[in-house]
Parts: sequence; C-alpha cells; structure tokens
Amino acid sequence: MKKLMTIVLMLSCMTLSTQAQTIKVGDKFWDGSGLYTVQEIRMGTIVYMTTPQDNEMTLEKVAGKNGEYKIIPSRQAEECPIRFAQFGWRVQYIRKDGMNFLAVRKPSGETMWTMVLTPDNEDNCYDQQRALEQANWEDVINNTLLNTPYLWNIPREQLRLMRNEILARHGYVFQSKDLRDYFSKKWWYKPAANNSAVKLNVIEQTNVELIKSEEAVEPGLHPADVAGDVDQSDFE
Repeated sequence: MKKLMTIVLMLSCMTLSTQAQTIKVGDKFWDGSGLYTVQEIRMGTIVYMTTPQDNEMTLEKVAGKNGEYKIIPSRQAEECPIRFAQFGWRVQYIRKDGMNFLAVRKPSGETMWTMVLTPDNEDNCYDQQRALEQANWEDVINNTLLNTPYLWNIPREQLRLMRNEILARHGYVFQSKDLRDYFSKKWWYKPAANNSAVKLNVIEQTNVELIKSEEAVEPGLHPADVAGDVDQSDFE
C-alpha cells in the first residue's frame, strides 16, 4: 500500500508541475472555512490575501519553480493561518482535470490543505460547503475535491473507509480482512488483477492525501474524536 501510494504521489507531482499557473490579484480561494481574496502581489513574487474576517495569508513565489509558492509570515499574523501547517511549507497552484486549486504540502510532499479557486462570493461558498457536508460521502469521494474543514467532523474509522473506497472504486485488492469483507459486499467492487494497474486522478489522489493527513492528527485534536475512543492502529 505504502509503495503504491508513494509511486502514485511521485507521478502526480511530476504531472502537476507542468500544468501550474500564476496567482493573480483579485483571485478568490475557498478553503472550506474562509474565502481568501488576493489583495496585492508585491514585487511580482509576494502574494498577500485576506478574508472578510481579516484573516491574512501571504505566499512567496519559489524562484525557478513554476506555480510553486511557500507560506511566509503576514503583516499581522504571528502564526501560520492554516491549522498544523508552518511557515516555509510549500504551496502548489494546480490546474488539472477541470480543477484550479492551491495544495498546501507537508515537507513529505503530501497535500494537507486545499484552497479552490472560485468566482463565488462568501455566502455561496458557505452554501456549497453545507451541501457537501449533507451529501452522501460515497457519492462525492471520487469526483469532488474535498477540504480539511469538511473532514473535521468525520470519525476516524469513517475516514479510513473513505480513503480506501477511493482505491476500491478502481478495484484495489486489500490485505486487511475487514476491508476485503466490507468492499466485497459492494455491487460495484471488482478486484483488479494487479494493484499496480490502479491509477488515481488528481482529485482522488489529493483526497487520499487530505484524509490520510487528518487521520494522522494527534488523538484528541481531530474534532470528531471522542475521549477514550481514538484508534490509531496501522491501517491500509
């Protein structure tokens, strides 16, 4: 499993790096909890954006890296505005499969936060977020780019099913008996002859990384954790 995901991540990053674009003044990015609008770009490399609630985020373009930025301290912010992220972490602007979004990456390269480019106002963004939260996760997991605030209120055991269903939809053969038993009851599940043939698109790969990142949050810090009922055992 780890080998497969490493290969997929490497191929994904190689592909995405050729299809990046530049952030512009006036661009709006929704991260699931706030709508950031780019206010100015200083010296052609420093991107300054804010929300209507006066939250700030500042990115600096990485020299020689098309579509890559890093988070730097803002004028008023004393800490990184993204939960659990740190100043200096990379942000990649991705345009692929009909999506335009910022992917905040851990030092390991995995996405831990997304910010989607949108033409909508704040009210419409909140309406869309509520619609996502009310939808059946099985209907959106493979075709809708998720965000971390959406994942906050989902129990860890369900996060595990969500992450592995993305793979199951492509016929991935699981080693864990509970996952084999669970997905074998799904009418659509057709085990593949070879797991190496499983390929994820950019939405699926990003969702896997987002979910995996939330599962790795320290026990008690994931909002849906219930005291005394946090399981962080190894999983597929």
